[in-house]
Amino acid sequence: SYFIGCGGGGRQGMMFTQRFPALYDGVIAQAPAMGTGATIAAAWTVQQLMAVARADAQGFRHLATALSDAQLQRVADEVLDRCDAADGLVDGLVGDTALCRIDLRRLTCPAGGQACLSAAQAQALSRVMAGPVNRDGSRLSMGWPWDPGIAAPGWRAWNLGTATRGEPDARHLTQTSGAAGFVHATPPDPTLTLLSFDFDRDPLRLDADQRLFGTASDVLLKGFRQRGGRLMLIHGMADPASSAFETVDYQQRVNAAHGDAAASRFVRSFLVPGMNHCAGGPATDAFDGLSAIVDWVERGVAPDRLVAHGTAMRPGIARPLCAYPKIARHVGGDPARADAFACR
Repeated sequence: SYFIGCGGGGRQGMMFTQRFPALYDGVIAQAPAMGTGATIAAAWTVQQLMAVARADAQGFRHLATALSDAQLQRVADEVLDRCDAADGLVDGLVGDTALCRIDLRRLTCPAGGQACLSAAQAQALSRVMAGPVNRDGSRLSMGWPWDPGIAAPGWRAWNLGTATRGEPDARHLTQTSGAAGFVHATPPDPTLTLLSFDFDRDPLRLDADQRLFGTASDVLLKGFRQRGGRLMLIHGMADPASSAFETVDYQQRVNAAHGDAAASRFVRSFLVPGMNHCAGGPATDAFDGLSAIVDWVERGVAPDRLVAHGTAMRPGIARPLCAYPKIARHVGGDPARADAFACR
């Protein structure tokens, strides 16, 4: 029996491996929201971007105006200019995202505009990507990979929205914000929203929720491992809802607890360059995880790579998604074909 879920469903999949290990033989947890860190990061993102959003005549700030599509595309272009070639091929996909470092000060001009960012916008987006900290500078959650998927509609939908009048429609405010006070805080506090979140005081109010819903701490997976369970983690590198670095961190801690070889026998992670939350973005975001997990469970064939195909934004190309820490490197031949790449 198998379970596949993404986002909250990915968190459910992680819970099954840890708390109900006899229910499923194979689990695919995609973009698993492992705890309250994603909520804290969402509050941080919204507050940083709201501070640079334009205000109307009544002083009401419209989150969607914090960064234009053209400005986000300029950031994406900078990511490509700086990091695309690191995986051996300039193809619009940044496979080696972990090594990508961006200094947005290179993109600033005094007034901002379509071709550049204002200094305030550059600072705000840099703070977003670095992740939330409290007043003392202590890190509260993971930062975010620099990926050209930052210019895709899925990134805007979560972090900025499109509403330039009335209430903001960014998903962090229409979905995550209400949950902060009614679901995550103990006791529930209807006045707590992402915009009012205090990064010194309020993370402590989420501790009970973290103990209830958090799945990041259990790296032993004892019951699941002992009965032969198999877990695949899949995460888009341009996911704006939960950071792919969280999945990388979890896999690294599993490896440290068991050793790389032993860990790879029951947990493997696959990162998807360019992909937003669960799908979308300039990515090869169509792949058959089910066949891979079935082969692993029923035939003992562990997946070293998943062949993925581009959909709306990257049609006509295929790439292997490699088991972490390997990435797809071009070894010759037609770069539109997955067999032109090796996982190294």
